[in-house]
Amino acid sequence: MSETILVRVADLINGPRAVDAAAGERVFSEIYPLLQRGDKVLLSFAGISLVITAFLNAAIGKLFGVFPPEKVSELLEVRDLDDAFHGTLESSLEISKAYYEDPERLQRSIQEVMDEESGF
Repeated sequence: MSETILVRVADLINGPRAVDAAAGERVFSEIYPLLQRGDKVLLSFAGISLVITAFLNAAIGKLFGVFPPEKVSELLEVRDLDDAFHGTLESSLEISKAYYEDPERLQRSIQEVMDEESGF
């Protein structure tokens, strides 16, 4: 039988700043086995004052490499995230989904943008 489990980001990273991929990996390592077991995870950002994309990519975005997007949406709920970081979260999720769906296509798109910006 699956459970609903509250995971507090601030407790896992020992502070209020979610600013590096290594901290994101700690969160991923905590929630991955719970999701794999079929538990619902409430990922709380209470007490977190700063969040960057590198953290979110490692903590949440990486889940799209091991689970279908529907399963992530069904089993993972992000809560208590400051409104200022909702755009960062949405961007991270969109890019992560696109990457794991077709990594080569995303790389080509990035290269095209870089080529356009450099005039090639």
